[in-house]
Amino acid sequence: MNPGRVVAIAMKTLRSLRHDRRTAGFLVLMPLFMIAIFGYTFGGAIKDVDVVVVNLDEGGATGSVADRIVADLETREVLRIEYLDQPEAGEDAVREGRAWALIFFTPDFTSRVEAAIDASRASSFADIGLLDLYLDATNPNIAQAVITEVQTAIQSVLIDHYHVNPVIVMNEHMVYGADAEFIDFFAPGVMGLAAMMITFMLSIISFVRERSTGTLDRLLTTPVTEGEIVGGYALAFGVVALIQSTVILVAAMLLFQVAIEGSALMVLLTIFLLGVGSQGLGFLLSSIAKNEFQAVQFTPLILFPSILLAGVFWPLEAVPDILRPVSDFIPLTYAVDACRSIMIRGWGIAEVWPQLVVLAGFAAATLLLSAYSLKKRG
Repeated sequence: MNPGRVVAIAMKTLRSLRHDRRTAGFLVLMPLFMIAIFGYTFGGAIKDVDVVVVNLDEGGATGSVADRIVADLETREVLRIEYLDQPEAGEDAVREGRAWALIFFTPDFTSRVEAAIDASRASSFADIGLLDLYLDATNPNIAQAVITEVQTAIQSVLIDHYHVNPVIVMNEHMVYGADAEFIDFFAPGVMGLAAMMITFMLSIISFVRERSTGTLDRLLTTPVTEGEIVGGYALAFGVVALIQSTVILVAAMLLFQVAIEGSALMVLLTIFLLGVGSQGLGFLLSSIAKNEFQAVQFTPLILFPSILLAGVFWPLEAVPDILRPVSDFIPLTYAVDACRSIMIRGWGIAEVWPQLVVLAGFAAATLLLSAYSLKKRG
């Protein structure tokens, strides 16, 4: 090996990068982008979890214990409380996905707590359920955060005002996800991420390659229209996304006993819409890239925010406020939410149609813009 020739080749490669301003900027800015988004995301804590409180406590001689517990909960940022008058309305809020939990205080809550306190001081503590907590446990992290906050508030009130150890026993009612495990929460996110990642990468690289080899130009000289070309690619990559999702779904069911409470076809429809939209996005970005290397540079710009900010691995409630609005513009957010609701909650199209409309709109917009971009180029 000739060291001089090795150095010469290295210098030639570095000079080519220097003349490619987009690549040079990518090499400098991408590490900054990655460390910033990782740092902000991992630095976030769960907060602003929507819960409803139904407080029917009539109080006692020393006031209302329920009022003190709720007041303690309001001093922290983890829970965002909405007050309702009837427990049935609170349960409906949880069942409809408008709240993660219902905290229900019965009319005799304070009197029962005081009786339990007297019993504990007499060393005759009885295991009595005093507080009802209705939970949507489809997201284990959020469910645990709610339980921890309520327990902490109870402990704080009883120690500060009654100088006793906590004696309140919570009755936990699982509205959704009673038997769900972490894999049940994890699998829908992986399905959506895999479909988006593969279709996006395949489409952006395939279009750049066909453009650089002249295949796309030759195809445009035929009677085939721009819309037909884009539609054909969308159908092909949508089928690829369906096949991948089916493999993941079947493997998760057979190997890890992942439960599907709703329709598997609805899950696949959601993934198909996401795959079609991701293909259209790949085509649009490929029109900017001059070669396959530049095309690959777009991949982390799309995938990293989707992985970190779409609720794939941890809840959106843990995303910092400065980044949370970005999640609303990431299509994967809606796909993951819909798949989890179908698979764990057992929801159907009547409940997840807003997410499907967003995904269909994303797919339609990217395909139309792709056809326009192709027509303009032609």
